[in-house]
Amino acid sequence: MQLRFFGATGGTTGSCHALSFGDRTVLFDCGLYQGRRQESYERNARFAFDPKSVDAVLQSHAHIDHSGKLPMLARHGFRGAIHATPATRDLARVLLYDCAKILESDAEHLNRRRAEEHAGRGPRRGDLLPQADLEPLYVREDVDTALTRFRPHAYGEWFDVVPGLRARFHDAGHILGSAWVEAEAIEGGRTTRIVFTGDYGRRAQPILRDPEPLVPCDVLITETTYGNRSHPSAQEGTEGLYEAVRRLAQRGRGRLLIPAFAVGRTQNLLYLLARGVHAGAIPPVRVVVDSPLATQATQVVADHPDLYDPEALAEFRRYEAEPAFRTRLSFTSSVEESKALNRDPRPCVVIAASGMCETGRILHHLAWHLESTDTEILIVGFQAEHTLGRRLQEGTSPVRIFGRACEVRARVTPMLGFSAHADREGLLEALTPLAPGDPRVFLVHGEDDARRPFEVELRRRGFTRVEAPSDSRAWTI
Repeated sequence: MQLRFFGATGGTTGSCHALSFGDRTVLFDCGLYQGRRQESYERNARFAFDPKSVDAVLQSHAHIDHSGKLPMLARHGFRGAIHATPATRDLARVLLYDCAKILESDAEHLNRRRAEEHAGRGPRRGDLLPQADLEPLYVREDVDTALTRFRPHAYGEWFDVVPGLRARFHDAGHILGSAWVEAEAIEGGRTTRIVFTGDYGRRAQPILRDPEPLVPCDVLITETTYGNRSHPSAQEGTEGLYEAVRRLAQRGRGRLLIPAFAVGRTQNLLYLLARGVHAGAIPPVRVVVDSPLATQATQVVADHPDLYDPEALAEFRRYEAEPAFRTRLSFTSSVEESKALNRDPRPCVVIAASGMCETGRILHHLAWHLESTDTEILIVGFQAEHTLGRRLQEGTSPVRIFGRACEVRARVTPMLGFSAHADREGLLEALTPLAPGDPRVFLVHGEDDARRPFEVELRRRGFTRVEAPSDSRAWTI
């Protein structure tokens, strides 16, 4: 029985881990690598394995860095089942169609630039363009195919994955429908229990229930995103958000810009803003969600109140009944509405993707408002290396947006208490009870400055077999 790790080894993106036993191969997630355009294309352009050899996928949640290559898997011959929770299936539908649209648009843009340069009509750029027409990694029809492969399962329900392997999902408390995976594989008369955390959530998050405790196992594959860091308290994050809203209301002009992931973070922010207005903690300011993807994702979240914690369910019903926040909240759909928003002089909160300021409508808002002292930008999530969000968080100025150098005169307020990942203490609290069984531990989904110190701490707490994979070599388990 072997494990191989094809992504998120020394980074926090492109999660894809393969379990092979007998003549069967099952993937834990199949995510897209996200980063610099050229590097992303090169890393994502092919698989390090034959997609036809994969028998099934156990999908922990819908975020693109965990699910984004599922359509490409189907495009290249995968014919198995994709096992997930119902909410993960519903969110994946929204996210994967959006990703296909972006991939097609990027390919079209780069091919147009290549043709212009080849004809001598366009300026030479610093980045390398492909010598031939670039094919998108996948298109909408591939998403159609991948979605037919989904098989939904409720939390706690055992199901057969392939002969000799059964699994069940447990609530991971990260985003709607997220799960950690418990799997039992039988080979040569020996049963091996494998636990894969996916992205393990933190306690007391808005909307979601707390993550379920992990179970004893023989092999543990765990994320380490915040293996070297502690989060501010959830209350501190909420109060920071409310203070920023009050500053906007006091100015009476400008923007409070919040780059936010369309799935999870946007809905949490809306929940907290609604609760703040209903409680009288913040004035009823205008709030605009400028992201068609976030709008669709918010509808999916609204369609699954069965997954809310009791407090969120009560607040959701109050939101439906009371107009104080609902009448000040709007969602844009068209590009024209988004452009009109930038010309609107009224103060407002604008929530827009992407969360790391790399693509999407937030770039246009930043280009428009970044040089104004009447603007505040809240950094409410993890910002990976080499992203515009990380540069803003670190105080870089000027920054380049759409090829133009923009001086950062806006107030930039890092507010990392909103992370949906467990921090160092949260992960240790979840993992330490497993130490007496001394499972084989594989650390993934973390930059090395996070997972290496975490490895040391796990060993100090009694785990004697801890590995931090750096490539796709096979590990016998």
